[in-house]
Amino acid sequence: MNFTRTCGKHFFLANRATFPLKKSTSSLSNWKAKLINTNTIKSSIFPWLNRSHVAQLKPQQLQLKQFHSSGQLQFIRISNYNYNRNYNTLKQALIFSGLFIVGTTVATPYIFQYTPLAYFNKHPSHLVYGLIGLNLAVFGLWQVPKYWRVLSRYALLEKDVLYSKWSIVGSTFSHQEFWHFAINMLALYSFGTSLANMVGASTFTQLYLNSGVVASLASIAYPIIFKIPITAASLGASGSLFGVFATFAYLVPTAKIMVFVFPIPGGAWVAFLGSCIWNAAGCAMRWGSFDYAAHLGGSLAGVLYGWWIAKKVEEQRSKRLRAYRF
Repeated sequence: MNFTRTCGKHFFLANRATFPLKKSTSSLSNWKAKLINTNTIKSSIFPWLNRSHVAQLKPQQLQLKQFHSSGQLQFIRISNYNYNRNYNTLKQALIFSGLFIVGTTVATPYIFQYTPLAYFNKHPSHLVYGLIGLNLAVFGLWQVPKYWRVLSRYALLEKDVLYSKWSIVGSTFSHQEFWHFAINMLALYSFGTSLANMVGASTFTQLYLNSGVVASLASIAYPIIFKIPITAASLGASGSLFGVFATFAYLVPTAKIMVFVFPIPGGAWVAFLGSCIWNAAGCAMRWGSFDYAAHLGGSLAGVLYGWWIAKKVEEQRSKRLRAYRF
């Protein structure tokens, strides 16, 4: 319990050479570097690293993860990361995500037809309330220290090592801070209820889950492909929400969108394109602490779903017209 209070909500299972430290202005000199267990460091970074290399390291080359007693997650990775391990993680994520998307797409219509979830076919907006409830439940669990280890494994997306492949899904229902949870759930309620009534419970569930999975995959792939040091785990429903917003904007491009009390000129599609530009700029400039790659991944999935839904509607319309003519 003392460990969790001191180190916060996340257990760093991947790093065998990390140290909880208080904020300090003092630098780490070479003689202090010699005190570090170099065998441990060698097992965590490149195999050719030995004691002589560690002794020659400059203070700015040793970066330690720093914790805050408030429980806020801050991550500073030690030195370089292992490229082979990260590409293996990406391969695992690709395989799992592909299987999950196929399974969800095939199974969801049957689940919503032959199980108690069929209730949502008549009340699609209630499905959104259920999703908000699931997110609220996970948020509540984060407030109880005894659940942190389980949540860190299944509800927190690590970019370099997947301790559980289900974290690709579980992290999309996970929020630690109230403001993060509140903003995301407000967005889900705002767009989700209308869209669920438009497309139905089964299709909305596919969209929500698969957009979240694509967002998680993009979050893992972005730093690996562009060789950016992996500095933070991810969590939150924003990837799924950008998917929902993208589909809504694709299907109803002129719908009025308000930011507080100010309307966005051009409607939903213009607002969506603006969000894409903002997220792309965030990836390029790497500002702030948002997972811009996940937002773009969810947005891409949402656009594809919007195109697919619009195509199905047009096919059904054409079929009805042909039947009417005969």
